[in-house]
Order: sequence, then structure tokens, then C-alpha cells
Amino acid sequence: MRRFAMLTTTAAIAVLALAGCSGEEAAPKAAEAPSSAPAVSSIPSPDAGQTAALMDALKGIKPELAADEDRAVNRSRNVCSDLQAGKDSATVAANANSRFSGGTAGELTDAQGQQIVDAVKAAFCA
Repeated sequence: MRRFAMLTTTAAIAVLALAGCSGEEAAPKAAEAPSSAPAVSSIPSPDAGQTAALMDALKGIKPELAADEDRAVNRSRNVCSDLQAGKDSATVAANANSRFSGGTAGELTDAQGQQIVDAVKAAFCA
């Protein structure tokens, strides 16, 4: 039985090896089209000076809002996206409140949500 399994395995390897040697050269593959470049976001990103102004404004609203700069900037860009989408001011403020609430910042008031929107507008999202 063992000898039969070994012969079967050897035969299978030989068939696969011969299949790869068909004698015909494979035609060179055409170069694949380059993938399209990643979409560029239309949401502005604050530069260093704008980020500093934004972080100062967020600290003035509630210091915990500025504890993580990357997170604060990303959330602020989402607020800017709402503004650019033409959402009404109450919705933008409510979304800002929702985005920034939780964690070390805790729950925010409606007024703080509006202050965040104002800070984003003043810093980089006119």
C-alpha cells in the first residue's frame, strides 16, 4: 500500500512537471493599466498654524477635547464635511456634539457643540 501511494505521488509530480513544459513560450503579458490614484479628499486639512488655533479653541471649550490632536483634527474635518455638504446649522452642531462627546470629554452641551462648529469655521473651514 505504501509503495502504491509513493508511485501515485511520483506520477502526479511527473505529470505536473511535464504540463509546465509544453514547448510553447507564453506570450508576454501586456502591461496592466496603472491603478487610478486614490481620490483626493475635498475636505480641507488644517496646516500647522490652523491646527494650533483649532487646538487652542477646543481647549477653551473643554480641555479634554484637545487631549488627542489627531483625533480632534479628524473629528473637526468631519464637522467641516457637514458644513461643506450644506447641512443646516442645528444638524452640524448636533453632529459635532455627538462626534466629540464621550471618552475623557464626557457629554457635551448643545452650546459646546455649536462652539466646536464655530472653532472649526474660524480655524480652517471657511
